[in-house]
Amino acid sequence: MKPFSFFIIALIFFASAAGGVFILKQEKEVFIENIPATGALTPGALTPGVSPSTSGAESGVETSVEPSVESTSTPEIQNEDFVKKSEETILQAQALIMETEKFLEEEKAKAAAIIQIKERSDKIKGIYVGGARNFSSFYNLLDETELNALVIDIKESYGANLSSSLKGSIAKLHEKDVWAIARIVVFRDSSLIEEKPDWYLTFASTTEATATADATTTNSLWQDNAKQYWLNPENEEVVNYIIDFSKKAIDYGFDELQFDYIRYPDDYNYISGEEKIKAIGDFFSKISDSLRNYKPTVMLSADLFGYVATQFNSYGTGQRLSDAGKYFDYLSFMLYPSHFYGGFAAKGIRYFYPEVVENPYDVIYYSVASARDYLALFGFETKIRPWLQDFNLAVDLNRGIVYDSEKIRFQIDGAENATSSGWLLWNPSNLYTRDALK
Repeated sequence: MKPFSFFIIALIFFASAAGGVFILKQEKEVFIENIPATGALTPGALTPGVSPSTSGAESGVETSVEPSVESTSTPEIQNEDFVKKSEETILQAQALIMETEKFLEEEKAKAAAIIQIKERSDKIKGIYVGGARNFSSFYNLLDETELNALVIDIKESYGANLSSSLKGSIAKLHEKDVWAIARIVVFRDSSLIEEKPDWYLTFASTTEATATADATTTNSLWQDNAKQYWLNPENEEVVNYIIDFSKKAIDYGFDELQFDYIRYPDDYNYISGEEKIKAIGDFFSKISDSLRNYKPTVMLSADLFGYVATQFNSYGTGQRLSDAGKYFDYLSFMLYPSHFYGGFAAKGIRYFYPEVVENPYDVIYYSVASARDYLALFGFETKIRPWLQDFNLAVDLNRGIVYDSEKIRFQIDGAENATSSGWLLWNPSNLYTRDALK
């Protein structure tokens, strides 16, 4: 129940109780005024406008006394019952008011905690550490540079990786005031293919008819080019599986949950783009509502393809920027310049591939600015914290393009100048360029 609704109910309940007390007081006064000094009741005693000390003849009013039916409940008893019930109502109202006040205080404290955690998460500068569980090798970077966060794998395409020792490792990070982000690979998950084959994306394959057999159509499990299987975002059991796993991650003490592969595979062409958009949008809504109800102070973020920052919609994957902006606190576009194979265009500038690779500042700055301005049209509070490139591709090295400290710093400056809420560095080997950091 919302705090305002709770408060209104309490006021109505209290007002009803107060009204009952007022009526009780008035009735008691009328009743006492009409009782003779002897305590005996006469018909006139209960007749409005007739004095109890005056007979019908003296008052000029002819009265007749009808034989009364004997009752076990006298006015005194009825009045006592009324008083008792009114007192009970008052006590109930007081208890409800106390409960409401407690509820409002808890909501106030919760709101303050959410504001505090959002302020703290606003300038996160982190690195990806993969499946590492001993973080001491990163302590020097955390202690000596601007870095203040680690992104830790807890679920990959091979399944979950939540070891019991992880809680202690996260506690040590918190002692160093390090922000702990759990990276969860959502739909690209081959770990349940034997146990739950009905949870996965499929495709229909048809064999041609022969002289001895009719044509047949069968559903087969779909795999991507890397031979990985994908969970079906429309399957309700899959949705609950991801939500339940995410709650476990919250219980481990993570400050933030970051969802990767929270999409359809872009080469899965067996449903329409509109169907993909709806399914992914529905999933955004369900996981956000469930986890915020479970722990309101946990931050939620999503990884999106880099081009979504400037094109806003991806019908191939089902990711729509307006949907993501509605349900997540942070959006992390994967803005690796080396990955813009189709070139880059935003806010009047354009680079073709491979020229785009040599312009890291513009790629980052205009991507963040485009997404920022687009989200502002909807009034969303979500913020942008992009993934930046701290690695080299062989194809770039062969061209003489090296992502050294200068190019990495260009990316960081581009993100910060476009008012991003921090940034994250990606290197699959977890080896980072110290000279690029302040």
